[in-house]
This record gives sequence, structure tokens and C-alpha cells, in this order.
Amino acid sequence: MSRSQYQLSLLGPFRLSAPGGERVGISSKKGMALIAMLATARDGERTRAWLQDRLWGSRQTQEAQGSLRRELLNLRKLLNHADDPLLICERDVIRLRLERIDIDTRASRLAPGDAAGGDFLEGLDISGEAAFEEWLREQRHDRASLFKKRTARGAAGNGSAAQEPATRTQKSAAVPADPLRGTFKDRPALAVLSFENLTGDAANDYISEGISEDLIDRLSCLRWLPVIARGSSFSFAGQDDRKGISQQLDARYLLDGRLRRFGGKFMLHISLTDATSNLTLWSQRLGLPSPCGFEHIEQVVAELVAALDSRIDHAEQLRARNGRRDSLDVNDLVWRGRWHLNRFSRDDAEKARRLFAEALVLDPESSEALIQHTFYLSWSIWTGRLPASKIQEMRRYAQHAILADCNDGRGHMLAGMAEMWLRRTDTAEDMLRRAIDLNPSLALAHAELGSCLILSGRPKEAFAPLEMALRLSPNDIHVFYPLGELAIAHCMCREWPQAIGFADRALMRRPGYWYACMIKVTALFEQGDLAAAKQAFAEMMIAKPDFSRSYIEWLPFTDRTWTDYFAKALASVARSASGAPVNQFDPA
Repeated sequence: MSRSQYQLSLLGPFRLSAPGGERVGISSKKGMALIAMLATARDGERTRAWLQDRLWGSRQTQEAQGSLRRELLNLRKLLNHADDPLLICERDVIRLRLERIDIDTRASRLAPGDAAGGDFLEGLDISGEAAFEEWLREQRHDRASLFKKRTARGAAGNGSAAQEPATRTQKSAAVPADPLRGTFKDRPALAVLSFENLTGDAANDYISEGISEDLIDRLSCLRWLPVIARGSSFSFAGQDDRKGISQQLDARYLLDGRLRRFGGKFMLHISLTDATSNLTLWSQRLGLPSPCGFEHIEQVVAELVAALDSRIDHAEQLRARNGRRDSLDVNDLVWRGRWHLNRFSRDDAEKARRLFAEALVLDPESSEALIQHTFYLSWSIWTGRLPASKIQEMRRYAQHAILADCNDGRGHMLAGMAEMWLRRTDTAEDMLRRAIDLNPSLALAHAELGSCLILSGRPKEAFAPLEMALRLSPNDIHVFYPLGELAIAHCMCREWPQAIGFADRALMRRPGYWYACMIKVTALFEQGDLAAAKQAFAEMMIAKPDFSRSYIEWLPFTDRTWTDYFAKALASVARSASGAPVNQFDPA
């Protein structure tokens, strides 16, 4: 098979690899099924109506059309490049370019047993879609029949060939009674239960079902958090035994939702439960307009994923911190390290470094340990204004994390941060946008993209990603960072009141944050409020007595006139406050 081709495996678990060999991360079961249906068509073509009937036949026609459009949009983002699209979407027909794909089911000579019934799309089920199940049974039956014919011919020339299927079947039958138990090796798993439609109108099922389905798809982008498949978690619809559901699914956390109508709008109530303690960790009420379109569902899902990421992450940090074990595994070490890193002190950061290093000794290829160690490096680089050699070390660890799991957006984000600090903003922007493509709910990646645009002299373009970061995670412990970036973006646009307002909000979340202090002093000075600027400057020097021009010089603006701009503003305020030039703000 040519390595310039995509590689599609339909025998066994679904797998699609790009020409370079990296896996194409299709997280949606219906997305996998759609690709498989196109790949098995004679010319790679199916009509939209045919696909809707097989994959969304249980829904109303309009809802099925919308679901197909959304699935195709997600697939085009993964598969289509401007100069070489793989998936062609026309008005009535969807086509997969088969000439660009090596497909195992189309191989001229299959290995013995590869066509045995049951191996085609192994483990892929779509609950409630009878037309899809019928198509799947037909495909498996056809391949089983083909296999029998080939093995029969083989038996005529080789007496042992006909025995192969029986041996494979016996091996496949040896499945543990409870295959989920222990699957995640102490990693916390989340089960999204089927959301209930309590509006009294079955026509609104598409809202409750669409949100819960999309949540599973989006949550799968959080590579540190295993998410139970829809076919398993939705089978417990209507059951209240949280402990029993948790044990059967091996899920530590359960998420459920209830959709109600109040007046002219919908209200969605979400609850996150720690099944080990049966305590509700978090609940939220979200309003939705009526009628509710798919764009509204997508916005709600993006915000919910960011909130769940933060809540479960915090719960696991506390669990690891409070646990008492004589021997800690990789996950325990990582979670304890995260707890210390989020204390924002040098002593805690050093403890985090040691814990991450110990985790990497136990498993040098652990993507989570690599990512968290890289987070530690990023914290130490920013707070210590460390040199390029340390940033290059961070970049190497980020690249290693990407190799360990190329579908984890955090690795790409950290690599983008390193490139940004090395003043390679074009490469940084590409990496950060890739991180967002992999995980649209990764709030910090949106914030870093805003920072990258600011450092490259495009502050107006930075507002959208920074505001998205705030929408996704308004209560995150790191929220002072996007607030500070919004402050400097407004300052660069000469919007002084907004710059001062965001700087104040950042300082409320992180008192003594020198970056926000610097922006506030500059904006007050430029606004002409010298008395307030001197007061802000005095507060900054109390919080950061060693503050000097070197802090500002470290900021990796591609246009160094911005460095001079902020340094001159602070020097002017310092001279006014002291009555004489202040050497620490003079150029080196």
C-alpha cells in the first residue's frame, strides 16, 4: 500500500490514518459509520437521503438533515484540505474519493480470517437506528460468505485452511464477564447519561438528545478523561441507581440533564455526580431560545465541556492530594503535581516538578506526564522570564507529548506557546489553531491564540479568541490571564477605560500580577490621570519590589517598539513619582 494514500481499516475496529501515518481522530460513531458506508459503496457515493435514513432514521426529516449537515461539517474539517479535499459534498450526493484511500476490505487478497463475520466494524453500534444495524448485519454476512467460499477453495488444496475460522472464533469468544472493569487503570471516567426531555413534546427530543450526543463527541477531545460510549451510557436511561450505573460502566463521574420549557424558552438543568460518594459536584441551569437551532446547541456544548474539564480536573487534584498511598502510580503522581502547580508558589512548583519527573521515570511515554511537565516548564519560564534555551527545552517536551498523543490539543497548544515565546508567531498561530481544532473547548488555547495575535501586532484580531476563552471558562483559576490579555489589547488600541477595567478585573483574580499592573499604569498615564497612575505604580512596586525594564524587555513582541512604549510610560510615571529619573526603566 502506498504511504501517500490514506489508510482505512474496516476489518476490526475502525481506523483511518493520514498519508503521514498519523491517526485521523474521528470521535463520533456516526462519523465513522458514514465514512464506512461511503467506502463500501461502488464509487464511494451515497445520496444524502440514503445516509439520513440509515444513521438518523429515528428522527424527523428536518432534524435528520440538520444532523447530517453537522456531521459532514465536522468530517470536512478533519479530512479536507484546500488543495486536496477527500470528502466531496454536493447538493444530493456525498462522495468519498476512493482513489486517495487504501481500504482493507478492497484488498485483492485478504489474509485468512479477515473476512470472518463479526470483525467488520468491530465494536461499532448505534443504538436505536434499526436501518444502520440492518446494513451492518448485511455487510458482515456478505464478508462471512466470502470468507467461507475462500476457505472452502483453500481446503481443497490445503487441508488445514478450513480450520482457521473456528480457531479465531474460539479466541474471540473468551471475553471477560465484565469487560469494562479495570479498563481505565484508575483514571477517572465520565458517563454522559441520556438527557431527559421533560417538555411534554416529543418533537423536542432532538434538543436533549443532540446536546447529550454532542457532549460525548466533544468530551472525547479531553484526552486525559475517558468518556463512556453512547451505546453503553444511554442504555441506562430512566434508571436512578447511580452507584449501580457507575459500577457497571466503571465510571467515576456521571452527568445527567433535564430539558424543560418555561414560557417562551427552554431551560436545561445539568448535574455532575461523583458516583463514589454520591455527591453532586456541580450543577448548572442554562437557558436556550425557542426555537433552538443547532448553532445554539453547539455553543452550549462548547461551554459545558470547558466547565466539566475544569470541575473534574479540580476534583481529581483534591482526590490525589488527600489520598494516602504508600506507592503512587503515574496518575496519582500527575494529579498531585497538578494540585501543587495550581498553588502558584515557587515551593509548590518545585514539588510539582519532582512529582512529574517521578511519573516520567515510571512511564517515559505517558502523554499526560509529558504534558504536565511541559506545563510546569511554561509556568517557570513565564514567572522567571527564562532564556531561549529553556523555551527550547519546553518545545522539545511539547513535541514529545504530541508524538505520544497527536490528538491531544494541549500538546499542540504548549508547542505553540513555546514558538510564540521564541517570536515565531506564524508557526505559533498554526499550532494554536490546530489545538483549537482538536479541542474547541480548550479555553487556554483560545487565550494563547489571543496573546499570539497581540504579540504579532494584531490586537483587534485578539478580542474574539480572548472573549471566547472567558465564555468557555469564566471561573477558571487562570482567568486572570485572558483578562490581562484583553487589557493589553485595549491598551494597544488606545481604548484606555476598557484597558483599565480589564486590568482591574485581572488584579482582582491575581493581586500583584505585574503584567496587569504595567498595563493599568500605562493606560492611566496615557489617559492623563497622573495621580491615579502614580498610585497604581506605587502599588505595583510594593507587590513587585524588583520590577524593572527587564520584565518588559522579556515580553516577546515581534515589533520591539511596543516594548519601548510600555517602558517609557512607566519611566515617565516613575520620574513623576520620585522627582528624578529612575534607572531601572532606562534602556540597558
